[in-house]
Amino acid sequence: MDEERRKHPAKRELTYRVGWKKGKFEIGENGRVTSSESAVVFMEKVMWQRLLEHVVWRKVPNVPLGGMTCLLFALPVVSFGLTWWLVRLLSKV
Repeated sequence: MDEERRKHPAKRELTYRVGWKKGKFEIGENGRVTSSESAVVFMEKVMWQRLLEHVVWRKVPNVPLGGMTCLLFALPVVSFGLTWWLVRLLSKV
């Protein structure tokens, strides 16, 4: 009887905790995962990754590498200048 139980494990549920994430897996009689609660979180993550790929992480069109380097170094200078200008305008009011 013990051998039959080893050959055909019963359906069981496993819970896990990784950091602040918790989840449950349901393992069927065939030893494979049949369902999990974390699948919804995984699908939401995939949607955010798709959004980032389409909006943020796309290639810059037709800008040479040297020009891109200049823009990268100019961005903090321009941001500082605009912030300083806005603070100066607010201090006059």
